[in-house]
Amino acid sequence: MSARLFILVVLLLTGKASSGLAEESSAKTPLAPTSEFKSAGDFFDAIDKQCQPNWSQIVQPPAAPGSPAREALSLQLGVLVTDAFAAIQANNGQGVKNTTHEITALTKKLNLDQSILARNKSISDFADKGSWNELQLEINAAQKDIMQGMQRQNDRDLIVFLLAGSWMRQIDIAAALATANPKPEWAALLVQPSAADELLAGFDILPEPIRKGKFTLMLVQGILAARDTMLKTSGGTLPDSAIKELASTMADILNHINAPTHRP
Repeated sequence: MSARLFILVVLLLTGKASSGLAEESSAKTPLAPTSEFKSAGDFFDAIDKQCQPNWSQIVQPPAAPGSPAREALSLQLGVLVTDAFAAIQANNGQGVKNTTHEITALTKKLNLDQSILARNKSISDFADKGSWNELQLEINAAQKDIMQGMQRQNDRDLIVFLLAGSWMRQIDIAAALATANPKPEWAALLVQPSAADELLAGFDILPEPIRKGKFTLMLVQGILAARDTMLKTSGGTLPDSAIKELASTMADILNHINAPTHRP
């Protein structure tokens, strides 16, 4: 894990930063002032500041990962964390519970189930009551618990995959929203090349067997393509053609991780 990404993880775990290395990242990327590594909660807050989309069209049933490899499971965990926030935005309590169930199943495969089992009852209770603010806090805390569990069992490399999965699903959702509702302010949310660079730096120093595995190479290629598309800005936002490219890139990656594959 790169030093900068490690700092981001520490900030997320301690709750001392809400948007990663925003100031440093934006300072180094003057052409993309909105680019920063956002947590799923921050991402949805940024969308809500623009307008209130029809979140029920975004929420989808959780898909089982196609690979049993720990890297693929961790990536899917990140996807599911973002999906849980999407379900909260849609005020879909059952969707939150379904997604949490899938998260728990994946953490069990990674020997991390104790990290979230203690929170399952409170998440279920809050979902039944429609306590959306409390649910957001619980899902945030659950993600931190999972990351801390990865650290405790010396699986720090898996955190990079978890963060990548969460970010890619965020971009996937934002691209879908921007495609359905062409607005400059929505398109601006997609301009996150520095976030892509953070992930690429994390992948770059993974142990060689993981770094050179087919699964990791596929992810890196997709993130590189997404970053290059994000740089096609005009006036701080993206043209429609670039938004469609991003949507296609994210869909290809997410479809790939849900398809049966060999071990990375």
